[in-house]
Order: sequence, then C-alpha cells, then structure tokens
Amino acid sequence: MMYYRRCLLVVIVLLSCPLLVWGNEFRIVPSISVREDYNSNILFLTDDIKKDFITTISPGIEIVNNTQRLETDLLARLNRIDYADNREFSATDQLYNGKFRYHATPLFNISAEAGYVRDSQPGRDIQTSGIILTTVPRNRYNASLSADYQLSEKTAVGVSYAFGRDDYGSMRYVDDVSHDVNAGLVYDLGQYFQRVKGRVNLGYSNYVFPDSRIDSVMGTVGFSRDFSETGSIQIDGGIRHTWSKFSVNEPVYIYFFQIPVLIGYVNVPQNNDGWGWVADVSLNYKGELGNGSLTYSRDITPASGLNGAVERNALILSTQYRMTYEFSILFSAGYYTNKSDAGQFSTQAIDERTIRVSPGLRYEFSKNIALESSYDYTAVDYLESNTSANRNLLSIRLYLQYPIWE
Repeated sequence: MMYYRRCLLVVIVLLSCPLLVWGNEFRIVPSISVREDYNSNILFLTDDIKKDFITTISPGIEIVNNTQRLETDLLARLNRIDYADNREFSATDQLYNGKFRYHATPLFNISAEAGYVRDSQPGRDIQTSGIILTTVPRNRYNASLSADYQLSEKTAVGVSYAFGRDDYGSMRYVDDVSHDVNAGLVYDLGQYFQRVKGRVNLGYSNYVFPDSRIDSVMGTVGFSRDFSETGSIQIDGGIRHTWSKFSVNEPVYIYFFQIPVLIGYVNVPQNNDGWGWVADVSLNYKGELGNGSLTYSRDITPASGLNGAVERNALILSTQYRMTYEFSILFSAGYYTNKSDAGQFSTQAIDERTIRVSPGLRYEFSKNIALESSYDYTAVDYLESNTSANRNLLSIRLYLQYPIWE
C-alpha cells in the first residue's frame, strides 16, 4: 500500500507543478508506443534457455513549461510487458521524471532533476553498464542538483551533487546508495588555441552496500574543442584514490584432539585502498543529414545488485543517418568491462565482458508518428565462472504522440 501511495504522490506532483509556473511555452504531449520483440534468451542464461515473443505497450505524458527564467520538463510513463508463453515474467514497469532549470541571472543557472523508475527486465542496464540482471523488480530513485556561474568572459565554474538508490526487496540482489559531488572549472584558451577550452574537475563519491562502503576522490584535467559547427571532441583524464571497507564472514573453529570443528561464523572488518586512473573521451558530430557520437569512459561505479562497485570501461558508438526526410538508418554498439577483485571494490570477485551491436531503421510518417525496427545482438562472458551467454533480439516499434495543448 505504501508503494502505491508513493507512486500516486509522484504523479500528483508531476501533474500539478506546471500550474505553478505558467509561462511563455506550455505543451502537454500524450504518447503511446507499441513494441513487439522476439527474444532468443529472455533470462540471458548460459543454459536452460527460454525463447519468447514479448509485447510492450507504453502510454505516457510529457509536460513542458518554459518561461524566460524557468524551464520545466515532466515525464510519466508506464510499460506494460506481456510474455506470450512465460506469463510469470509479465510486469508493469513505471517511470516518473522531472527536470528543472532556473536562470537566476544571465550568468548564474541552477538545475535540478528527480526521478523514480520501477523496472524488471534482465536487459535493463545493458546499454549503460553492460551488466545483466534477472526479472527481479528494482525500485530506483535518483535526484541531482547543480549550479553553474560564468565568472568572466573566459571562465566558468560549476558544482553538482547526485543521489542514487536501488531497492530490490529480494534476497538475490542487494540494495545500494550512492552520493557523488563534483566541482569543475572551464577556461577558454582561444587566445592560444582556436576553439579550445581547458577543463579541471574534482570529485568525491560514496557508495554504500549492506556489507561494504566505498569512498573515493578523483581529479581530472582535459580540454574540449569545436572543429566546426558540426563536430567537437572532449577529453578528460586523471587519477582516483579509493578506500574500501568490507565485512567478511570468516569461520570460527574449536579443536578436539587437533581436529578442527566449525562452530559458526563471525563478521571481520577489512580495509583496502589504492590508486587508479579515470578517463572520459567523447567525439560528437551533428550534421544536416546525420549525427553520431563515440565515447569512452573508465571509472569506478556501483554494480547494481552485485554488492559492490566495479572498475568499468565502456566504449559506446551511436549514429543516425537520414537517407530521406522520412527514412533513417540507425546503428549503435558498445563494449563494456566490469571488474573487481574480491575485497577490492566488492565482497565477491566480478569479471564480466559484454559486447552489444544493434542496427536499425526508422521511418517518420510525421513529426508525431514513427515506426522503428531493429536487431540487437548481445553477448557476455563471465570470466570468473568461465561461462558465457548471448541474446538475439528482433524488435518493431510504433510510436505515436499528439500534442493536446501547444
């Protein structure tokens, strides 16, 4: 009952906030999408593989309200997921999100975001982390607050705080809480290098799990450069120092005539710390007919459900090319590594490699109606257990939206 009250409260807040900030631009855009999938391995298992057809119906509503100073974007969506054969995995997922940006002065801006997601599909994190989960439902809460200030014509500073929490309510996965604080400075180096800006960033992270806690500080330097109006590059690199605290169950023995007899277990705290390097590189293009991005990142980040954090490398490519006004070709791919030794960033050893390739097509009948089809191949290697799994996913999706107030 408390869960449904919480969801109802979020909906009420999302729907009522725009009334308080009526302004220059106001839109209410209901939408619905219907998606049909063929999944060759719905649970992403290494054996006992199950295939199925999956239908997803997703009604939603977006409310946008922009004034001279305040920008608001509120979104609510339900995903009704039905399996043709494996009916026990059918579920209703939910998403609620709100974004706000306030221009206090021409030089000073404040932004905030908050959201709640309830999801249940094994592939829910593949595109972001490469980690495979099961159909255990997850309640994810997130919130962030940031501010940026233009100190001078060449210098800008910014600070941000982000909060995240994952609740599973299951013995199979553990909950986690994360806090991230960052401060950065950007300086225009145009007098020395054309279209180049230097960047400095400092950050602190805190990740809390039932049996562990991880604290880390990091510092990066880098630059960004606009090649033209269509292309840009950004490179940041630096170091991170991490402190880890774990509670490990160790056996307790008593000896009878030099023969050990197990009498139980005791929690023994352990500490670990170390240095590592971090990086964030992105190459972006946005032209008249196409757009794309190629990103690489390396950092320590929570491994949702795995009772710890991992050192993650992620290389992601995403492109779209418009053949005609209506018809576009889509392509995305990713390669992810998630690794942690036992007692390093998690209580258990984690070593996974994931690769994903997804070509697709999109046809836009109008700005409010679009049809997409795609093929997605994902494979993961679990190096600790020397096993692997893969999935073929064929999808077709029809999306419709209709602004009723614009």
